[in-house]
Amino acid sequence: MNGPGYLAVAIQPGPQTDPKAFHEWYNEEHGPLRLRLPYITTGDRYQATDGQNPEWSAVYDVSELAELEKRLYTRLREERSAREKAVMSTFESLDRKIYRTIASRGSVGDAPAPITVAVSIRVNEADLDDFGKWYDEEHTPMLSKIPGWLRTRRFEMVVGGLKGMPPSGQIECLAVHDFAAQNGLNGPEHQAAQSTPWRTSVMNKIVSKDRRQWTHHLRFDALEEPTSTVITTDGAHLRYQLEGNPADPVLVFINSILTNLHIWDDVATHLRTKGLKGQTYRILRYNSRGYSQHSSNSNPPTFDLLASDLEYLLQRLKLSQAHAVIGVSMGGVTALTFALNHPSLLQKFVACDCNTASSPANTAAWQDRINLARTQGMPALASATMQRWFTPANHASPAAARVQTMIQDASLEGFAANTGALCDYDLKSRLPEMKVPGLLIAGEGDGKLPEAMQKFGIPGTDFKSVEGAGHLPMVENFEGFIKVLEGFL
Repeated sequence: MNGPGYLAVAIQPGPQTDPKAFHEWYNEEHGPLRLRLPYITTGDRYQATDGQNPEWSAVYDVSELAELEKRLYTRLREERSAREKAVMSTFESLDRKIYRTIASRGSVGDAPAPITVAVSIRVNEADLDDFGKWYDEEHTPMLSKIPGWLRTRRFEMVVGGLKGMPPSGQIECLAVHDFAAQNGLNGPEHQAAQSTPWRTSVMNKIVSKDRRQWTHHLRFDALEEPTSTVITTDGAHLRYQLEGNPADPVLVFINSILTNLHIWDDVATHLRTKGLKGQTYRILRYNSRGYSQHSSNSNPPTFDLLASDLEYLLQRLKLSQAHAVIGVSMGGVTALTFALNHPSLLQKFVACDCNTASSPANTAAWQDRINLARTQGMPALASATMQRWFTPANHASPAAARVQTMIQDASLEGFAANTGALCDYDLKSRLPEMKVPGLLIAGEGDGKLPEAMQKFGIPGTDFKSVEGAGHLPMVENFEGFIKVLEGFL
């Protein structure tokens, strides 16, 4: 499947489909997400005018069909938003087909065609050349004389819809005819094109034919994203900073729950400007989903989903591989999951102050923290969390105050949603599969975690502790953290 082509989707809403929700979802989310991809050049919705079902269609021009087989596109269907799942579950039918371009004549300009006639014809392979010759040499030239005719394109199916691909020995062809609003369809020129001896000869050989007529409803615009932010397929916002020499190896940093990318400021600056042993690095940091924005359309966070977010971010930024992915706490579990799920996308991982499975005690603790935030506000949660994360000697430090402010500014609903991932994960059975070398780091003052992390038993992984630090060693003892990284990266 390669070269330019055409993606056509026909939808019949069901009795339970809410029209308002259907159109809002399609116009504001589904179509715009696809138009954000550079190889989907136009996208339009049409409504049937022939009294047949399906009643609605969406069509997309694709500059390179091979891109539709890559993860950046397939995730649109694999990681649907909560809203998309709800709306689509009410449909009576959804028929999706992909075609490669065979021929094109005419032009619609920059505006979409007001009227489209789509004709699907199945022919035997032995008759395909004759069919194409008739279409290009007689039928399309005659159709072009119809008042209001704009363009005719021919395609061949490469991915079948509800009925699948044609049987062996048959080809499904699609002709799409575009017309202006005022046109001569069914007029004398059209009738002439329908009644030639050559056409009669060709039509006598076809296996089947289906003709649909549509009127234009809406042209999609690409989904707008805030500066330095990518929006995932289910509406989560990933704000990022990418800094440093593009020729340098890429290091990716993942923050803990309730914090943002700025917990890595000192580390990022050092690695980007001074580096380690003369090697500087390009630094990618981002806010995990839910820190500052939580969409009701987003799926419940899991660590597989959080790892998929990083995969998506790397793809959108055209970064083929990271030298290392480094995460702390919730970000540490994300780094472990990313290394397990996407080993080809990184060379090394560093997981800091995290565990490999949830526990009933931690689940209860997270619920208590949610209740605290809901009853007393985020400042109360921020104060309690800072005291738990930092060693007593540093409770009054500027670093602790900075982290406390981050926590206070976090989205309560995003925090509550993210605890769902921390309350339900278990990587223990998968750890022997680890193919990527790694380093485990913990602040020596982070409770029982240093002892627990030394027993993870992950192949190809060492453990190092950072003295004078608790749950966020990169913040509490920056120099000690850099020293530990230096021997590994």
